[in-house]
Amino acid sequence: MEWVETTASSVTEAKDLALDKLGVHDSDALFEILEEPTKGFLGRTKGVARVRARIAPKAPPPKNDRGRKRGKSNNKDRTKSRNRNDDSRNKSKSRNGGESNSDSGRNSGKSGSGKKKAAAAKGSATAEASAQGQKQKNERKPKSRAEKPKKEETPVEQVVERVEDFLSGLVGAFGLEGEVTSSLDGDDLMANVGVTDGVLIGPKGRTLDSIQELTRVSAQRLGPTSARIKVDIGGYREARKVALVAFAGKAAAKAMSDQVEVVLEPMSSSDRKVLHDALGDIEGVGSRSAGNEPRRRVVVVPDAPQGDADNASSDSAVKDEEE
Repeated sequence: MEWVETTASSVTEAKDLALDKLGVHDSDALFEILEEPTKGFLGRTKGVARVRARIAPKAPPPKNDRGRKRGKSNNKDRTKSRNRNDDSRNKSKSRNGGESNSDSGRNSGKSGSGKKKAAAAKGSATAEASAQGQKQKNERKPKSRAEKPKKEETPVEQVVERVEDFLSGLVGAFGLEGEVTSSLDGDDLMANVGVTDGVLIGPKGRTLDSIQELTRVSAQRLGPTSARIKVDIGGYREARKVALVAFAGKAAAKAMSDQVEVVLEPMSSSDRKVLHDALGDIEGVGSRSAGNEPRRRVVVVPDAPQGDADNASSDSAVKDEEE
């Protein structure tokens, strides 16, 4: 095959052009780079790439492969001659061996019945083994949820002890001092920390809400409990409740005087519940919640009928009351 010469802006493009002319893959071609482009000022290339290529010659098969092929043909001829000799011997035996064939037939019948008995015994053993395996599998099956015994409820005394220990350790970790007391009112467990430092309260009580949630998680590790755990620090929640009730009165007065809905700032679920309860006691207004967490807020609605106001207050505060 003659050489093909191509030029392009790069060596790669020149090789591709040569392969297109030859119509072969790059592994089946031989290349010679005659000229390469050079880099000039600011990375610009000068000149062109010049390449010549041709189809790579195929090498003849090695001598060992030729010998193997010849050996195979000789082996085939030998095998054919052996098969012919075996056929002639078998024909002569079949002519003189009628009686032996009958005897062998009887023996084969006996051996066949023996094989049937062995197969039947093997089948019964396999069935027994599969039944045993199924039994073991059923024994290993986990019990359903309905069969699992329910955990007993944790005694309230243990819950109170865990809550007080957790809060005492938390106060000590902050390097503060304060007594932790608790009181029970039905299923409500109120734990109060005698610390007035605002670091445990945070802006708008956000840190306090986080501490309350952590206290609940710590108590729930003991097991299920029906106690609703609430945490207060330095009487903050009671003071916050008084301020929110007063704020609800001002918002209700504005809604009734201007006959417009008053949208309050986003608050936590506990603060929203206090506002819903306070607005429910004021005639002439109703309340509902709007928005999504953490931007959920209370809306004061003027002149709502009493029945509708109660329904709106109860429906919108369902999530708040869970806290």
